[in-house]
Amino acid sequence: MQELNFYDICKCTSKIPKKLKTLMIESDFPIYIAGGFIRSIIVGDTVNDIDIFAGNHTVSQSLAYQLSTKTYNISETNNAFTLLDFKPPIQLIHRWTFKNYIELIDSFDFTICKAVIFYDKKTKKWKGFCDDNFYSDLAAKRLIYCNPIRDEEVGGSTLRLLKYYRKGFNAPLSSIATVLGRLLFKVHTERDNSTEIELVIIIRGLLIEVDPNAIVE
Repeated sequence: MQELNFYDICKCTSKIPKKLKTLMIESDFPIYIAGGFIRSIIVGDTVNDIDIFAGNHTVSQSLAYQLSTKTYNISETNNAFTLLDFKPPIQLIHRWTFKNYIELIDSFDFTICKAVIFYDKKTKKWKGFCDDNFYSDLAAKRLIYCNPIRDEEVGGSTLRLLKYYRKGFNAPLSSIATVLGRLLFKVHTERDNSTEIELVIIIRGLLIEVDPNAIVE
């Protein structure tokens, strides 16, 4: 693991919504921004959302109500609270919790997503860390799957594989095989002598539970 480039930390923090940035600075506990937001800012892509990791369901719900202007702008799924009154939307992830930023970084599936930024209360400075291969794989537009050990939506990695491929990233066959292997293993554990049509329905369900509105162009 290594520190994010200081310039990249500055670029990322400049794009954090003011209300969220204030909350991150004033909060008594660490609030982490991790994943695609950091990657998108560094390479100049459009930011689709901002993923926040701050704690369990109760903590995330409390933060959602502190940030959102109206409760009807808060959408909840099994994974997160999404604040629709922010552009891009803010997602407070509550399905997965972590003791520290190291555990958080290790939970991501691709090296180009393994980055985090947060406000350090002790030093009163913004800090950022990433996987040792984050910058090199980002520059090479290379998708390396990390096979994280977690309660994983296996369809999520499959969808991200397709999404990044569309953005011009390339993946070695070993990464593709591992992503598909985890998906098929999940199907195998649920199929119990299913027909072909039933297998299709299982796979579709594994993908839809991640993002019902996803379209792969």
